[in-house]
Amino acid sequence: MYYSFSLFFCLNTVETSDHLFLRCSFAMDLWTWLGGKLNCLIDCASALSLLSCIPTRCSSQIADLFIAAVIHTVHTIWLSRNSIRFSSTEVNVQLAKVKIHSLVAMSGKASVGKCLHTDSAFLDSFAVLAHYRTVKEIIPVVWKAPTSTWLKVNTDGSVIDGHAACGGLFRDSRGSFLGAFVCNIGAASVFHSEVLAFILAMEHAANHGW
Repeated sequence: MYYSFSLFFCLNTVETSDHLFLRCSFAMDLWTWLGGKLNCLIDCASALSLLSCIPTRCSSQIADLFIAAVIHTVHTIWLSRNSIRFSSTEVNVQLAKVKIHSLVAMSGKASVGKCLHTDSAFLDSFAVLAHYRTVKEIIPVVWKAPTSTWLKVNTDGSVIDGHAACGGLFRDSRGSFLGAFVCNIGAASVFHSEVLAFILAMEHAANHGW
């Protein structure tokens, strides 16, 4: 049976998807609480805008945690609505928050994403075990100083996941730091990033009269 004017949830207005998940007092309470947990303001203008709370720059485990929080909140609202509709069960917003918290924690632990050490405080608020990025074995490099009055620049270029970057480091014969540069290239090959590092190093040296 289709109910076009169902008032099973907050009993304030006609039930629509936007009202049920975004504007109902029960839903708004959950979104406000979740925003406080995520330390952000959740945009409830539309279903799509809910995901705008995900930081543009964050580790992959943190991004998974934000997505899980939004999905589990939507799912909890739907289950709460069905409990009222089909079981005549009273809905407790505090129990709903506890449920969302436990589900987000479970999803965070199951995430295959990695995080930074600076994310530990945020993960602790959801009791999520941090999945730190593994550091590759450090290879010692012996730096040979140039002769007196000469400067030396060490350059490097690299590509990770199709994104290239390069940089250089200037030092004198005593090993004193004189300057450095970095450049985000975008989509390029390792060869392109290495050659560009040489070019930028020469331009940087010329601009300083070295």
